[in-house]
Amino acid sequence: MADPYVGKTLSESQFTIDDGVLNDYLTGLKLESNVNDQIPVMVATGIDNAYFAEIAFPYQIGHLWMRQEWELHRPLVSNYAYQISGQITDIYDKRDRQVVKYRVDMADEGGDLVVRTYHHQSFLRERISGDSVELRDPSKKPGARKFIVPEGKRFGGFAKVITKEMCGLFFHGNANYHTDDEAAKELGFQRVVVGGRMTMAYAGTVLEDYFGDAWATSGKLDLKFTNPCWCDDLVTVHGVELATQTELDRRQAFLWMQKEDDSIVYVAEASVAV
Repeated sequence: MADPYVGKTLSESQFTIDDGVLNDYLTGLKLESNVNDQIPVMVATGIDNAYFAEIAFPYQIGHLWMRQEWELHRPLVSNYAYQISGQITDIYDKRDRQVVKYRVDMADEGGDLVVRTYHHQSFLRERISGDSVELRDPSKKPGARKFIVPEGKRFGGFAKVITKEMCGLFFHGNANYHTDDEAAKELGFQRVVVGGRMTMAYAGTVLEDYFGDAWATSGKLDLKFTNPCWCDDLVTVHGVELATQTELDRRQAFLWMQKEDDSIVYVAEASVAV
């Protein structure tokens, strides 16, 4: 496998939100269908599934999601074949890791953009010496800081215990480090790592509930992962709509996912058009 490089064009494909994809998403997250049958935007986390082999470094022990950036332009439609394309836009260092940043575009048949994401996937620069990746103590990481909650209207409070069974359903029954203990150990983790797609989906749920239709048509999200989430963790997503908006034409919010031990899974900034 060759190393990834900046400017690499990724293969084109199609992504269809059929009943199976939607059912695995909702049952894996233990969510109910929207009363208006609106497709949850974060179903689109599946669009870059096939790109890992094209963006990954050969040494993949301990790889983790670092960050996700999203731009939303229009609601999703079921049973429609969206056109998927992508490109590696940057490769940069972050502590002991190399991070591959790649753009993925989801467009309709006319070429109009529906969803654009920037995925930051991290890889260890050096091979580990033992059998498992040594992760930093959450209490000593930046994500553990007792950040000041911004002033504004609180929303969210959505809580869920994520089980291994849920992970299996969400990832369509495939055996990987997000669903299977042995697969996790092969990548240097002592147990199943709950997929970033799952934890981030709950941020989307909270934003959809709070901002309504504006989220699917104009939403922006910049989400940074700070600590892994493990099976059977109780996680809660909190949000605050900022009292003072720095962009006059957009409503802005701050979100974070917190575990029962107060460690933070991610922090995020989000906004929608007024």
